[in-house]
Amino acid sequence: MDNVTEDMRSKPPIPAQVIPFSFPSFEHFHLASGLEVYLASIDRGPLVSLHLACPAGAWHDSPKVAGRATLAAELLDEGTYDLTAMEIAARIDSLGGFLSSQADWNASWLSISLLSKHLEPGLDLLAQIVTGAAFPDAEVARLRQQRLANLQRRAAQPSSLAADALAGALYPGTAYGQPAMGTRDAVKALGRSELVDFYRQQFTPRGSVLILAGDLDLTAANRAIERGLGGWSGGQPLAAGSIQSRAQEETRVIIVDRPEAAQTALRIGHASIPRTHPEYVPLQVLNSLLGGKFTSRINLSLREELGITYGASSSFSPRLGPGPFQVAADVETDGVGIGTREIIRQLHRLQDESVDEVELQDTKTYLLGVFPYSLQRIDGLASRLADLGIASLPDDYFDQQLAVVRSLRPEAIQMLAKQHLHPTRLAVVAVGPADKLQPQLEGFGRISIVPPSEVLQAGLGPD
Repeated sequence: MDNVTEDMRSKPPIPAQVIPFSFPSFEHFHLASGLEVYLASIDRGPLVSLHLACPAGAWHDSPKVAGRATLAAELLDEGTYDLTAMEIAARIDSLGGFLSSQADWNASWLSISLLSKHLEPGLDLLAQIVTGAAFPDAEVARLRQQRLANLQRRAAQPSSLAADALAGALYPGTAYGQPAMGTRDAVKALGRSELVDFYRQQFTPRGSVLILAGDLDLTAANRAIERGLGGWSGGQPLAAGSIQSRAQEETRVIIVDRPEAAQTALRIGHASIPRTHPEYVPLQVLNSLLGGKFTSRINLSLREELGITYGASSSFSPRLGPGPFQVAADVETDGVGIGTREIIRQLHRLQDESVDEVELQDTKTYLLGVFPYSLQRIDGLASRLADLGIASLPDDYFDQQLAVVRSLRPEAIQMLAKQHLHPTRLAVVAVGPADKLQPQLEGFGRISIVPPSEVLQAGLGPD
């Protein structure tokens, strides 16, 4: 340590050369039923991971039935016409595995991880659940009540209030304008019939994706798939409704008043692109530089230079619809004004100045270096394959996009910023004491102050 100079401390280390990497090989085919299948045989021990993604994501939920997709997904493993929830749990325990069912914005998921020698009974159980979910009345009532309790707890969390207010401001009246887990009024009104109708319409082999990754004998895996899911039938699922963001010509400020808050949850963003957009991956490079890693511009500025937060980040949401771009930070309340000004300055800076070649290369090296780590675990590889299937991306997508990252130039980053960042048309959400926040946020845009109970109505007022 005595040999470490101040010059060494002030300069980042020279990045190592990135080792060439190609995405692991896999098989990709369709069953006669329309079910899309991805198989990847990799040596990670005697384990296998099964994931079935169905076209039943939360973006299918209008505000009237908000929470339907996530509640239906949670009920999948709560009983079939042949097995009770306890019998399902006992069976997965006997296989030494783990079972989960859930939904995100894009799809509903049924997942099983277990020893590879139990692949066939594991697939049989997965098939029995997805084709025979019974939605028992008692389980519907229990999970609905549990969801209402979770929503009540969520209403007291500043980060959740900020996320909901931003969603309501950007996507009023659409599926994206409310939490994926729903709202109290919508969940209270959800009955078994709505859940069963949604299940019968959307949990169908057409549009669904099955991913098997791990210690696979591909011949045996194909045989197990045909046995378990070869007879699965169903019609064409309904497409999700159109997601229209709010047309916005100026920045709007929404303060969610929490007088007792010790700090402020700050969210700044606008509607952006879907996962399938051709510039999604180049934008991940831009985002990593802006706020997607610890040494990003926004985090270093707000955390290290201004000292108003423990961390700040930015992201482009990977949704099938036009998901949000947002900057997120929990900020010292007295620093919200300067923090907001700095975030907007950084957005303008990307548009007005060419990125330094060294800074861009560091960012590219980081992204190219961490990508293989995301594939170390079986579930990580399965998640990437699911991304291909759900978004209907080509088999060589990841190799192509890694090449795009390598070749990206500073002028391309500036052009992307000009096309996809809108620093003069933002929604700024601050959850904290209004009396302290309002004076700081004057001048950024028209201010609305709402109580926590009305965050989802934040986007319904006039422009």
